[in-house]
Amino acid sequence: MGISDESDSIRALRPLLTRSEIDLYRRLAESQSLGLAAPEPLDLAADDPALLRLLALGVLVKDPSAPGGHRLVEPLTLEHELVDQARERAVAEQEEAAADLAAVQQRTEVLAELQAAYAHGRRSSNEGTHEYVTGIVTINNVLTQLISRASRELLTAQPSQRRSATIELAENRDLKALERGVAMRTLYTSAAIEEPHLRAYMQTAVNLGAQIRVLDPPVPFLRMICVDRTWLVTEVRDPEQAQHDPRTHTAQALVTRDPAIVAAFVHNFERDWVQARPLVLSPTGERRNPIQDAVVAALKTGADHEAVAKQLNITSRTVTKYATAHRAALGAAPGFQHGYLMAQQEGDPK
Repeated sequence: MGISDESDSIRALRPLLTRSEIDLYRRLAESQSLGLAAPEPLDLAADDPALLRLLALGVLVKDPSAPGGHRLVEPLTLEHELVDQARERAVAEQEEAAADLAAVQQRTEVLAELQAAYAHGRRSSNEGTHEYVTGIVTINNVLTQLISRASRELLTAQPSQRRSATIELAENRDLKALERGVAMRTLYTSAAIEEPHLRAYMQTAVNLGAQIRVLDPPVPFLRMICVDRTWLVTEVRDPEQAQHDPRTHTAQALVTRDPAIVAAFVHNFERDWVQARPLVLSPTGERRNPIQDAVVAALKTGADHEAVAKQLNITSRTVTKYATAHRAALGAAPGFQHGYLMAQQEGDPK
């Protein structure tokens, strides 16, 4: 093995070796030359870093029979081995990459299937969030089903009078819910509580723990029933029928469990509840009409019907109706006698 041959052979290892390690290999090659003028073997320490590096790379192996106890290995032989090893690693990595790609593809297919199921579920969920129902019978069937499942609370708002048959249905399902321990709060307008069929129902509901308040806001609230703050049933008003009697036009309702819509209605209900006044019922179950009480109180101050109507934001016809009812209850004749008997109620003999 000539020096020039060794010099050419180790070129392939230059990227792996430092200059000092390459120089040591050259010197070892010269010391093991087969020429007639071969130099003496090198005296190297066993822990020489360059020596250890050459041994680690395999271009030098220990051989007690060789000069200096080490024998050089032809680098080209190692180069072929390195190429073969690199090729084997590349094939293995390629196979591993192909396996990874197959796994990713399989995972992608599974995820696509799950995504389809997720999207279908979301569509089904959204489709089931809102539903419009038409007709008083259908609406009441839905209400009966929802209220029968109520476990905590019913919030109801009734801005206008209802059919007597509807009140009877509501009475049956509401009272059953109250008997199960469901809390119930109801908002009425003054017009709504004028319904004669409500008298016994309200007294029974109050006896079972229901709370009833009356509110006459400038803009009437919507009729609604909220079950456990999860389900909401509210009326859908047709602008062309806004002035029609709700007891005669075709009813339509929105049934929803959309959290945002339910929360908005509950918020409005709580706001109106704070502003409303409690409905007072007499021990006999007769309801105390707050509007009538306000009319009578205003008339006792000496105000005429027009002034009372303006003060209470009601019509003079309503004032006359309540004044007439109050006069009849007192058994008084119109005019002075009525005023005198009203004053007597206040303990004033004048």
